[in-house]
Amino acid sequence: MSQLKPIGLHETRGDSIFVAAISAGPILRWLAKHGVGTFADIKPLHLATYRQLCKKEIRPRGIKSRLEIVDLAWVFRDRLRMPPTQYPWGEMPFAFYCGLMGHEARSAPGQGVGKTPVIPQEVQSAVFLHCEGIFAQADSLLNQRDAGALGPSTEPMRDLRDACLYLLSITSGMRNDEVIGVEVGAGRREQIDGIEYCWVTSIEHKTGKGRVEYLVPPMTLKVVEVLERYSQPLRIALLQEIRELEVAIAGIKDVADRRDLVKRLFQARNDSQRVFLGIIYGKYNQITALSGVASRVAMLRLAATAGQDWKLSPHQCRRTYARTFVESRMGRQGLVFLKWQFKHSSISMSQLYAANPAQDPALYEDILAEYFDIKRGLLEGWSNSDQRLSGGAGRKIIEMRATAVPGRERLVTNTAMQINIRATGHGWCIAQDTGCGGAGLYESTRCVDCKNAIIDEEHVDVWQGIYAQHLEMLELDDLGPVTNARIRRDLALSTKVISDFGVPLDRGSSTIRTIEGNHS
Repeated sequence: MSQLKPIGLHETRGDSIFVAAISAGPILRWLAKHGVGTFADIKPLHLATYRQLCKKEIRPRGIKSRLEIVDLAWVFRDRLRMPPTQYPWGEMPFAFYCGLMGHEARSAPGQGVGKTPVIPQEVQSAVFLHCEGIFAQADSLLNQRDAGALGPSTEPMRDLRDACLYLLSITSGMRNDEVIGVEVGAGRREQIDGIEYCWVTSIEHKTGKGRVEYLVPPMTLKVVEVLERYSQPLRIALLQEIRELEVAIAGIKDVADRRDLVKRLFQARNDSQRVFLGIIYGKYNQITALSGVASRVAMLRLAATAGQDWKLSPHQCRRTYARTFVESRMGRQGLVFLKWQFKHSSISMSQLYAANPAQDPALYEDILAEYFDIKRGLLEGWSNSDQRLSGGAGRKIIEMRATAVPGRERLVTNTAMQINIRATGHGWCIAQDTGCGGAGLYESTRCVDCKNAIIDEEHVDVWQGIYAQHLEMLELDDLGPVTNARIRRDLALSTKVISDFGVPLDRGSSTIRTIEGNHS
């Protein structure tokens, strides 16, 4: 098959289009299988998922030939009835997207996934626990309000609303506009293939997608239910105000005199089903939906009351959500709500996206960008001569550092685009096509000399624990010679890893001297 060349609007080549059409069969069938019927329906997540599947068996040039039909659809979008709605390859050239070029990528230095900071883990934990504690008192607080012991806009009610604001934001990945736009009846459950999915509906404003749904854990639906109960008396009062405004407006003939009342009626109708409501005290004491400014104030107040000196803001929750998801999938950390929501390794991201076409694809694209950013950060650290490494691939990287490489930043970015990095808990695995089949997850010492294993400084504590556990087992006297031989072998391998990082061991132990002597 001849290599396809970039086609411009004024240099159309019929043979190139014909070749692209022949090569398009696999991707078109794959897209149809995933419910994509037109070029307009193709999302970046579809293309990224398909490209990742192709990497297992196809070289970059083959990937390019398969994806060429999508690139041509973009080039000739003015001649198609339902063309792609956005440039398919993010902010990078098509060839580089396929792995053929080394130009700067979307997440290159200065073009990162975003300037919004990720909430530090200790801050996130403290605020989450603080909000969870308030949320646990929801029934008691609402019962007191219903009994007349608490007013609907008193400080305890405000704190409950603010806690729900954070919990809904951090467990859904919604933007702040979508969170404060949640209305009564927004939560729902459904069963798909024996798995329960929980959804929250809102209106997406940033890109004009309209009504979208967000996958959430069961806890978040309870948050929505509490907010519905919290807002009920305020919504009742708001409906009463709407009726009074309608009567008042009908009795005023002068348009100028009616203007302010009409404006207020429009706002009240828009807010009548919102769950994030409050009272603005002043001349009229108006009930209104929480604003963006009020949300930022609420987040700052939450962080302060949780004892954290951090300028918490609503949009930090979305990026932290995406980052936490990637960190959890890569084995660095895990939260209970992510376990519920993403079912961990049992469901892929593309399956989750396909579970409901009404979702906001931009959230999944943010997650993919965070994954790329983390991979690039790991690669940058590994290429730094100051960082010690172990494992078969880790030692190979140390050897490669001695070779001068022009454009190291470009190399790191390009490599991050091409490889998978998976966590084992005791290191990183970069096997692309074949490897141990996952045995290294359970038999950690297989990774010590594996060509696909990289052990960096964040895993030193783990290997010290492995070393200590094997040392304890060696003290047992009822395991038999075969088991003892296996323990001695694994103890020697863990010693090798710890030594690679320059961490001292107890050389006075006769057991250690014997093991190290045998291993050498």
